[in-house]
Amino acid sequence: MKNLITKRPMIFSVIVMLVLEAFVLAGLFFSKVSGVPLVSLDLPLLMLNAVLAIVILSALRGWREAGFNAPSQWKNMSLFLVPLALLIGPTLFFQPQLPEPGKIVVLIIVTLLIGFQEEAIFRGILLGAFRPQGVMKAVLISAALFGIIHINSLFVGRDPIFVLSQIVASFLGAIGLGALRVRTNSVVPLVLLHAFNDFLQFSATGGMEAGDVALYIPILKVVISGLMALYGFYLLRGYKEETISVG
Repeated sequence: MKNLITKRPMIFSVIVMLVLEAFVLAGLFFSKVSGVPLVSLDLPLLMLNAVLAIVILSALRGWREAGFNAPSQWKNMSLFLVPLALLIGPTLFFQPQLPEPGKIVVLIIVTLLIGFQEEAIFRGILLGAFRPQGVMKAVLISAALFGIIHINSLFVGRDPIFVLSQIVASFLGAIGLGALRVRTNSVVPLVLLHAFNDFLQFSATGGMEAGDVALYIPILKVVISGLMALYGFYLLRGYKEETISVG
């Protein structure tokens, strides 16, 4: 596997993406044949994605290289002030409400799983796979893959316009997140930021379906993600590093 990543990172990335899509399609199939609502399969699917990330990182012995390191190795943590303001500030404006006590633990687990599996796979494994070819290229390709994976929202029946905004916002936001991964030398703070941001967003929307969300919300999300992308380009301007690889 290590040779595949080093010599053919795109093939490796396509394989990872296909596995992720296979999980979604398997969930859809199981939902239809069993009658279990697809929303009830969110947690099992997230756990499958998390297991995939754990298996890859463990097989490569690449946890540290992917950014799962001790706080003593984190750098430039003040760089998180801007994304905190961009991602969390507007959400707080909508005055999110804490879920009922019986649901808050579930929501914390779900958002941590989302943060872990998405950051581990896209900012840890896939960004690391392309990083020997140059930091900017690695950030842009991993961001593009992150945007593409959100196409699977179409499979669960979400509004195409909403899905398009989700794809664009995910790509743009991932540029900023990828740059932070590089500049801070860690993926752990990104997992926590991602989880906290999702927790606030889910609380703000009250668990509404995508079709029930006001139009200005996805538009605002694209605008904020665009600012994150600009911030990412700013962080990577003139950045140089030694060639590294995952594993």
